[in-house]
Amino acid sequence: MDDFQEYLDGALKKVSFSAPENARINTDYDVFEEIRTQIVKAREEAHITQKDLAKLSGLTQSNISNIESGSNRPTIATLKKIADALGKRLIVDLAD
Repeated sequence: MDDFQEYLDGALKKVSFSAPENARINTDYDVFEEIRTQIVKAREEAHITQKDLAKLSGLTQSNISNIESGSNRPTIATLKKIADALGKRLIVDLAD
């Protein structure tokens, strides 16, 4: 074994891959389901179709459909485009 490999082995032994004891993992909700629900609700309240939202946001209709169906997880940039197209403000918040 070479010196570099020994160094890596030693360094990795010092790394902890577990969450701190005081960390809480909230598994009570699906954030992507919440996002999908909000997008569909806002789009329907605006009385526009997926195709309309696609044109307004610069995305494709299939992308909007995939987001709404849950087969695609949107990026923050994509969510911003959708929010802008719907006349909404995108707010990202870490809440208890």
